[in-house]
Amino acid sequence: MKFRATVLVLLLVIGSTAVAQTDTPEERAKAVESYFREISMRDLMNDMVKEVSKRMPPEQRSAFENALLKNVRLEVLETAAKESLARHLTVAEINAFTEFMRRPEGKSAMNKMKYYMADLMPVIQQELMRAIKLSEPPRK
Repeated sequence: MKFRATVLVLLLVIGSTAVAQTDTPEERAKAVESYFREISMRDLMNDMVKEVSKRMPPEQRSAFENALLKNVRLEVLETAAKESLARHLTVAEINAFTEFMRRPEGKSAMNKMKYYMADLMPVIQQELMRAIKLSEPPRK
């Protein structure tokens, strides 16, 4: 009985070590590349800019969109996104996102995130501005 318990403990330790060893920076980078084959940073940016521009007068939207999309460096955003994902998520977590994005529900949910972010960003900005004003020392 002791032998079986010892073998079981060893298998668990060896198994968990093997799993932990696959969560390396190199494996995270590979997982992130797989994730980015499922999403398009260009499409995300286009969608976000279009949603943000809806808050502008209609006659200014096109020029605003064109100016932003012309000047946004997609490679900078994508590099930052990839580095951040690899830094903060495990291989298993990145793979879970990738699998989610491969499903129709995942693609649909991601497509709707632009609306969520467009709704939320102005509220976040307002709240931050309000908090800054409240944090300022009173004027004499």
